Amino acid sequence: MRIVNILILITYTILMASCFKDDKPESLGETSTFLPGDGIVIYSGYAPLADRPIRVHFHIPVDGDMKKMPVLFVFPGLERNANDYLGAWRTEATNRNVMVFVFEFPSDTYSTEQYIEGGMFQGSTLQDRSKWTFSIVEAVFDAVRKDTGSSRSKYDMWGHSAGAQFVHRYVTFMPDARIDRAVSANAGWYTVSDVDIAYPYGLKNTEAATSSRQESLFARKLIVHLGTADTDRSGLNTSAGAEAQGANRYKRGTYYYAEAKRISTKGGYTLNWTKYEVTGVAHEFAKMAAAGAKVLY
Repeated sequence: MRIVNILILITYTILMASCFKDDKPESLGETSTFLPGDGIVIYSGYAPLADRPIRVHFHIPVDGDMKKMPVLFVFPGLERNANDYLGAWRTEATNRNVMVFVFEFPSDTYSTEQYIEGGMFQGSTLQDRSKWTFSIVEAVFDAVRKDTGSSRSKYDMWGHSAGAQFVHRYVTFMPDARIDRAVSANAGWYTVSDVDIAYPYGLKNTEAATSSRQESLFARKLIVHLGTADTDRSGLNTSAGAEAQGANRYKRGTYYYAEAKRISTKGGYTLNWTKYEVTGVAHEFAKMAAAGAKVLY
């Protein structure tokens, strides 16, 4: 009788554990295609960078029609901790029926500059566009559309910290990209839309330093997303070009947006950017992600 009771208890424990199992996997499994659920695709489908594959962590809600769901591309901070960022977005994505894809550019094959500046330059030499880190994003979008049957013709972007640098520069230097809305959250420093300031702090010496490209840039739906308490200077770029933008991330984001307003007004361009502040939030990607979801969806 004692053995029977023990077996019953074990069976009950297993059943209860299955009922209350957390939906979030401890470790995402690798897969070759983007399908409903969670996984990681090791993506090497973009030929010019095939020898430097990236990891795309994704969550596609199992309920709803994925053909109609918005597509969100997320770019993490300098730690490249894509799985943590996916965790921050998973519940929001499920509740709002959004497909989320978090890009992980491995640090052993993509340096800090190749990530945050999009790989446009090798030293002081401008690379062919096909070799830019930026260029892989559109190829991933094509893969997502193919695997999911998505009818979406555009995608949204959200990046935090180093990822925010990637996003705002992507908007700046990829004029033909199929972006709908882009959110740059708590970037450490910026490439300001000023043709008189040399790159990487401005547009001088780049192909974006023309009036037509400025007008196109200002027409984009860019959201400068700032935590008002993001005032700690730890880890900040302290070069003269960065310090000219402000003493901390919050001030630098405010400066970036204010300069866009000034320059667009002076040039007679329409500014389609917005600034969205989150009161009391510091350099906290999870809280910024929750606020970003409300803005986007």
